[in-house]
Amino acid sequence: MSFITENIVRISSFYTFAQQEPNNNDMKSKSPERLSFHELKSIMSSFKSDRKPIWYIGKGMAMLGGRHNEFQKIFQPDTPYIIEDCRIGYIKSGKISLTVNLIEHEYGAGTFAFISSGSILQISRMSDDFDLCGMMLSDERLKAASDTVLPTWCNGSASFFTIHPQAEDATTILQMFNTIWQLINKERFPDETLNGLIYAIIHYYSYLKSIETDTAQPETSRRNKLFNTFIDLVNANAKHERKLQFYADKMCVTPRYLSTAIKQASGITAKEWIDRAVVTNAKIMLKYSSKQVAEIAYALEFPNASFFCKYFKHATGLTPQEYRGKQF
Repeated sequence: MSFITENIVRISSFYTFAQQEPNNNDMKSKSPERLSFHELKSIMSSFKSDRKPIWYIGKGMAMLGGRHNEFQKIFQPDTPYIIEDCRIGYIKSGKISLTVNLIEHEYGAGTFAFISSGSILQISRMSDDFDLCGMMLSDERLKAASDTVLPTWCNGSASFFTIHPQAEDATTILQMFNTIWQLINKERFPDETLNGLIYAIIHYYSYLKSIETDTAQPETSRRNKLFNTFIDLVNANAKHERKLQFYADKMCVTPRYLSTAIKQASGITAKEWIDRAVVTNAKIMLKYSSKQVAEIAYALEFPNASFFCKYFKHATGLTPQEYRGKQF
């Protein structure tokens, strides 16, 4: 029976499993850490349900299948997670609403997605019929799978993109996933063959991505490039830089031009994007660390805890203490 048709992978499960904690006190004392493949295997082995999910965890890669209701039991909505291995997959059915690297998205069937290490992801909701197939790959496995230079979107931190190919191309990708599933479930197989199949998927994604980029309007392409550069800078620097001037200098434009361009590209001001990044980082530290509020304010380079508390409440409607005590 085909992995693709019956045993659907839920890529988001990988980071969700990584953050499960037995109670709120334990959750506060543990910073989000990368979940090793060995630990993931241990968690999956102990997962209890009326039907054991179908999974494979090997050296530097993993594939996982399960029903929607099983996935929903362990999923914490609206909680930011740090992604420390890349995810690559295809939405077969249903819809999902999520935020990746500050940007809100809603995707449905027929969407291919790539999320790289270094990304911050939150899922708001999934439809009951949401099914997604794909895999989790470590940076080491990605490098081993390529005997040439990887596409640029594989090398950068906090990279995310989606493509919407024609049905024929979607079928080709699904066949590749299915071939990998058949291979890794053999008792023995050459690792080089697995690397070759991963290489094929990565570069077919790159080919499909280039097609969509080539068909975009020039003005739209330029505007999107500027916006993507800005978001990359914000994701990398917002913990320590909240002034628009810093980002304008990095991009060799004036603050006024940058503010106007970002507003035109996204409908949201550049300052609001910066604030979103700061608040997201604050939420992660409040939820997963035992640091005092004053320590978090210092880590985010606020002048004092009082200023940080006002900033956080203005953005979220909650004080840092209220957010920390909230049940998720």
